[in-house]
Amino acid sequence: MTIRMNTETLNESINYKLADKSVRLGNYIIDTIAFCFILFVHALILDGLFGMVPEEGSPFLGIYFLVLYVGYYTIFEYLFGKSPGKFITKTHVLNSGGFRPTFLNILGRNLCRLIPFDNISLLFSISVMHDKFSKTLVVDDSR
Repeated sequence: MTIRMNTETLNESINYKLADKSVRLGNYIIDTIAFCFILFVHALILDGLFGMVPEEGSPFLGIYFLVLYVGYYTIFEYLFGKSPGKFITKTHVLNSGGFRPTFLNILGRNLCRLIPFDNISLLFSISVMHDKFSKTLVVDDSR
């Protein structure tokens, strides 16, 4: 699907092609692998430097995981406009107006990833809940 957006600064239309479901699935798989790697390295560092690793059943473990998960996506998408999965699949995040999203757009987008069944919503439409609620899009880099 291609969307046409008017840019306020250039007074012209730019076409963006929305990333399709298979590309979005690829993003998810690649980012899950990358996140697991970061989680593993982070746990090694915590254990090596401080002699502590969140233990199973600890309330700290859930908070630790959620902060790291939201932080992973938020840092990459805010600084680069894309996560490691989006680098590989050549896609990036825009706001609904076709511009770079604000930090609050990105933070809201990634907090919405915590909604149960968020990724399953991709089966029923071209976008997922975290796109709809944060008013963001994932588009191909090729214009």
